[in-house]
Amino acid sequence: MKKVAKRLANFFAGFCVVPWIIVYRIYRLFLGEDRAVQWISQRIACWSGLVGEYLRRAALKRVLEYVGDDVVISFGTIFSHCQVRIEDGAYIGAYCVIGKVHIGSNTLIGDRVIIPSGKYQHGFSCTDVPIKHQQGSLETICIGEDCWIGSGSIILADIAAHCIVSAGAIVKDVTNEYEIVAGNPARVVNRRVH
Repeated sequence: MKKVAKRLANFFAGFCVVPWIIVYRIYRLFLGEDRAVQWISQRIACWSGLVGEYLRRAALKRVLEYVGDDVVISFGTIFSHCQVRIEDGAYIGAYCVIGKVHIGSNTLIGDRVIIPSGKYQHGFSCTDVPIKHQQGSLETICIGEDCWIGSGSIILADIAAHCIVSAGAIVKDVTNEYEIVAGNPARVVNRRVH
């Protein structure tokens, strides 16, 4: 019975977001895909409660690269790029800012986590050119399955499967499976027993 109710809710949510998807496609024609994703994610970020979660998931399934089943994307979370993959069962907390990322299945991301598109988004080597006009490089951050990313973390490098990142940590280096990292910059403080 619960599965049937979820399917009906997903179907209804998919139907309800059609006008938003039409406007998104018009924006995409004139502004490009990433700007259109930014626009729609900002608009739908304010839909609250369980209904908001269903509507957000339904809309983002149509604009991001991949959004799996039973994914929760909480209130206030925005995306800056369309190259986002969120696998089944992942949870993204409130007020997150997400760039190019691949989030593994059953991974938990706390509130106010920032995952930009790598650590070199902005070039700054030329001192006679404003930073905003210098070419940076974007990369996709991969977060493995079954991870827990604590609230307020900033993720600038890949996180291997089954890792824990403590709240407020700034991850600048790639982690290995089952590591628990904390601090600024994040360092290994323990390992999960497996």
